[in-house]
Amino acid sequence: MNKKNLTVGIIILIVVGLGIFLYGCTSQPESTPKPISTPELTPTLSNCAKEGKRFSSVYKEEYPEHCCEGLTEWHSGMDTSMSIGSECYDTMMESGYPVGTCINCGNGVCEEVEDVCNCPSDCSAENSQYVTVKDFCNNYMGVKTGLTTMCKEDIFDLPLCKLCEWE
Repeated sequence: MNKKNLTVGIIILIVVGLGIFLYGCTSQPESTPKPISTPELTPTLSNCAKEGKRFSSVYKEEYPEHCCEGLTEWHSGMDTSMSIGSECYDTMMESGYPVGTCINCGNGVCEEVEDVCNCPSDCSAENSQYVTVKDFCNNYMGVKTGLTTMCKEDIFDLPLCKLCEWE
């Protein structure tokens, strides 16, 4: 009898458990699935950086990820190029601040933060960091920087390093 009682008890437990499971599945109201949020491809006015403001795809808590529509994303925190006259020179120097500046390049006006390197369509030699090569050589020579050291050795054969006589 014990074996028969045990079998009946197990069957009753299975039926009760199955009943509770099925009742629980059918008695709960259906939930409406939440829409999956997708990032917008075009920044809106509320989540974009305006002209002259900063943006970053790294520091998303502090800055908008993109510039507002019509502005140019200049990665100023990573840019180490130098404008001399109407030319832009790569310094091959490293910079690692992943925050940029939104500029209005292409409006026909060379704004204060624009130059031949980041906005050649608006800027000319007059807006460069150094107006002439002579100006660069006279004012940069003797300044102790990584560029000065690098140009003395010129291992990268940089056009910038060929502009002056590095002592």
